Amino acid sequence: MNNRTVDLSVIVVVYNQPESLRLILQSLLAQDFSGSYEIIVTDDGSSTEILRTFRDECGKNTIPAKYVWQPHRHFRAAAARNNGINISSGKIFLFLDGDLVPAADALRRHTEAHTSPKMMVAGNRKWRGELSSIKCLPSGPIEKVIKHLEDGFLVDEKSRQREEVERQRRKQWLASPHPWRACFSGNVSVGWSPEVWFDENFVGWGPEDWEFNHRLCTKHGYTPTYLDDITAYHLETPDAVGNVFRVGTHEEIVMYMKDTLYFFDKNPGELPIEEVFFGFPRFALYEHTNKWRVVPRPTSSSYDIKDVAAKARQWIAEYGGK
Repeated sequence: MNNRTVDLSVIVVVYNQPESLRLILQSLLAQDFSGSYEIIVTDDGSSTEILRTFRDECGKNTIPAKYVWQPHRHFRAAAARNNGINISSGKIFLFLDGDLVPAADALRRHTEAHTSPKMMVAGNRKWRGELSSIKCLPSGPIEKVIKHLEDGFLVDEKSRQREEVERQRRKQWLASPHPWRACFSGNVSVGWSPEVWFDENFVGWGPEDWEFNHRLCTKHGYTPTYLDDITAYHLETPDAVGNVFRVGTHEEIVMYMKDTLYFFDKNPGELPIEEVFFGFPRFALYEHTNKWRVVPRPTSSSYDIKDVAAKARQWIAEYGGK
């Protein structure tokens, strides 16, 4: 099996998130899981504090742990995940983002869900951090922290509604012609095969995980599923929660638009334009500066989406995405 010597490789992508990484590692080192696994922290160019956190938490533990670093040149999650894949030994990969703390049974539940070789298993994410800072979490054993994240963290009603909407939407996607949409990269596991790699042409926050999901499920025979009882706690700041597309500057918006157009063009005739470009109506071009900005736009018609996507394509063709 190409040197696949452990049951599970947990690949955590991080960029300057030492506080949440500490909790992630503590949880991973205290899992209710009898199988063999390794922890791989793949760093997208952070300061030395991330490496220090990794050594503090994993240095004296018997569970194998690896660290890999790449220079920071914008957000390069695809390349970072590939760095983790390249040094892995697992028969299954579990991908975690650097702000997602897995529940105590996450590894066991992910592994048990892989009933055939080519499975893609997405877990649930519970939104935390909107009202209570991560610094307000109790000290002590990680079990105490996890219990607080589950039962004691302040979560507003809007976040609860968003959780439920996301959960129901993912179930609907599973039953749709595009079930791969139900799987996000933050808490998802896939069985190893040579086809498991991320397209490094994606730079910036964007659809690199959708391209990964779409390619594995439509071209390589992977079966996607979503299990809402596999939990990870999403520790986000209020600013991040308010910016759903994780972009704010003109440069970030342009990278997101270029990535989305690249994904769409890479799969001609296969992708629904309304679903791939659903975020574009949140962007507007200010003519006097020729710069893109995020604007509040709660609802969008199919025409709006197609119109903004066409405008973005024309602008990028004319100005080279600069």
